[in-house]
This record gives sequence, structure tokens and C-alpha cells, in this order.
Amino acid sequence: MMRTVVRYFAYPLVALSTVLYLWHELGLPRERIGAKHGWFIAAMVVALVLVESFWPLQPRWCMTWRSFLRRDLPFLVVGGVTIGAANAAASWFVLQHGLAAPTSWLAGLPVAAGAFVSLLITDGLWYGVHRACHEGRGPIGRWLWRMHAAHHLPGQVYVLMHAVAHPLNTVLVRLLFTVPPWLLGVAPEALFLANVVSGVQGLVSHFNVDSQVGRLNHLLVGTELHRWHHAAGISGNYAAVLSIWDQVFGSFIYRPGEDPDQLGIDQPDTLPSDTEIVQVLLEPLGLVRFCT
Repeated sequence: MMRTVVRYFAYPLVALSTVLYLWHELGLPRERIGAKHGWFIAAMVVALVLVESFWPLQPRWCMTWRSFLRRDLPFLVVGGVTIGAANAAASWFVLQHGLAAPTSWLAGLPVAAGAFVSLLITDGLWYGVHRACHEGRGPIGRWLWRMHAAHHLPGQVYVLMHAVAHPLNTVLVRLLFTVPPWLLGVAPEALFLANVVSGVQGLVSHFNVDSQVGRLNHLLVGTELHRWHHAAGISGNYAAVLSIWDQVFGSFIYRPGEDPDQLGIDQPDTLPSDTEIVQVLLEPLGLVRFCT
């Protein structure tokens, strides 16, 4: 019974909670928007972790105390500091101080329309960079992969595993999702809305439950799509929020009712393990062999 409820109602409840939160925030004075965002994300994480702990899609992908203490917690600390600093800098730069954007091309759009355009642009940029991280060739392509690979080292996908990422990758994502809309003159409220949606989608896409959304997979990236991005031997589903980019460029993978056989990277021997935190952090700097 509960698995059926989770399957069909988990994502709608997440979406409803997000809409209600945004409705509340966008009704506040501009200087107060986002002040409680940390509490919202924390509550969302706790709720999602509890659900996937009781009703996981794949028990073999579940978080364990060992994986949490040896891998997730260190990356949560590193990632939390990085994301907190990046978000604080973005808020200071765009919202709190009201710095004027170079253009006002998109300033006149309604908040919802501005947020959608912002997501469309930034997710398209991330799609290109993300695909280059996986499929790029030459020195730049190899460096991008070494920076991004930390997120693909785990052999599981669950909510807290979303935090497993190199700080350089995290900063790059924040820059791509914040700076271009600001340069185009997107209103701060619209930019805030877009960033909340992208953050929630990032959590949901790593949700280890049988959450099915049907045709909505052709618009948004959720758990049904993103688990295939983490599958070993599979290349695709590079978008973070809007799956239309994968459909346009031929990298869309949607296999309803089917789960990957194995998660992780194709050649694990070429990189440090996911619990070798220092080596993973040094990998993009070319210092791993020297330090080991």
C-alpha cells in the first residue's frame, strides 16, 4: 500500500511543498526572500531520506552507516561549505545589494516566465558542460571528467549521495545557474524561483524510491531518468532540470519499469575510490600520484 502511495504521490507532494514555499517567499519583501531557504531544504532532505529509508527502490543502493561516515559526511561538509558560500555570494551579489545587471532584456518578464527562461538557458548551458565532462576529448575533456568524476564514483544513488561532488564542480554549477540569468537581466525573484526549482530537482533526481511521473519525464529530470545517468556503461540524460535538452540532442534515456544493473564509473581502477576523500579532491589538480 505505502509503496503505491510513494510511487504515485511522492513527487506531487514534493512539488506541492515547493510551490507553497515559493508562494510564501515571493510574497515577502525583496530583502527577505530566501532567508529561510536553508530550513526548507533541510526539511525536504529529512523527509526524502526517511521515505527512501523505509521504501527504497533498490536496497542495494541504500545509504549505510559505513557509506555515510566514510564518504557522504565528509563530502556533505565540503559540499555544504562550498554550496553555502556560493549561494551566499550569489544572494549578496544579486538580491541583497540589488546590483544592476548589464542588460535589462528579460527584466520585464513575469516572475514565472522569467524563472522558466532562466532554467531553459542555464540548463542548456549545463547540458553542454555536463556532456563535455563525460564525452569530452583532449586535455580539457580529460580535466573536466577528473573534476566531475567524484559524483559518479559511488555505486549507489540516494538523496544524501547528491552531495558527493568536487567543490570545483559545485562552484561551476552555481556559476552557470546564477550568472547568465543575471547578465540577461532576469528579475531577482525569478532567479530565486529558478534556483529553488533546480535545487529541489537535484534532490529528487537522486531519490532512491520507485517514484513514477509518466509523461512528465519528457519535461523534467527526475529519479526515473537520472538513475540511468549514473549507470555504468551508459551515456545520456545530461540535463539537470529540463529533459528537453537530452531529447533535442539525442541523449535521452527513458526505460519505464527498468533499473540499471550497475551504478558507478566504467573504469573504477583509473580513479581513487569514493572513500579516498583527499585523493578525490586533489584529482583535478593533478596531484594524486604525487600524494599517494
